[in-house]
Amino acid sequence: MNFLAHCALAQDASDCWTGGHAMRGGLLAGAILADFGKGRIDTRLPLELQAGIRLHRRIDAFTNQHELIRSTCAAFPADLRRYAPIFIDILGDYYLSQMWDIYYTEPRTQFSQRCYHACATYADHLDPARAAQLQKFLQYMRSTDLLANYHDWEHVERGLHSVLRRLGRTSLYNAVCIATAAQRDSGERAFRLYFSDLRDQLPTWVTLATAAT
Repeated sequence: MNFLAHCALAQDASDCWTGGHAMRGGLLAGAILADFGKGRIDTRLPLELQAGIRLHRRIDAFTNQHELIRSTCAAFPADLRRYAPIFIDILGDYYLSQMWDIYYTEPRTQFSQRCYHACATYADHLDPARAAQLQKFLQYMRSTDLLANYHDWEHVERGLHSVLRRLGRTSLYNAVCIATAAQRDSGERAFRLYFSDLRDQLPTWVTLATAAT
């Protein structure tokens, strides 16, 4: 899952977990902040932020093993399959943005602003280097209202380029855009199914709210 889907699932968790409403800000922030730090979770972080990071990681672990994700990855050209899960994550946000009103009543533009606010609220809990990276990314997200606009294919292509830049594989950009566009229509049904599976799992993951790191 990419940023929009992670935030949406964090919102769902806050709705179905006992005491989840009080944790909502930390869960939403963790949905994004989890990508700005790896390894053991710092126990000095606010508990609700720790829970948000744990939820993000559990979602990633679940989707990495999901049969539909694996079969969709297999549809990419062989030389791109190593990175296909990342491309599918970005496609997931494209689908969710298009189908948002099927799942949620709150407008995307309103939801996105709450997510940015949650990230800004908890950013100071990161170490200075990571906080600086997050602030730069938040500025970009807000300026484009990224979370509310993933249905715009331009943001998908920007996301693909950003990923390839971090991987040092920008030479693959044209091939990746072509391969991802080829999945644009055929992957929607798979997304509906695995996103539903994720939402169904959330109540069983309530222990993440109090789990040891």
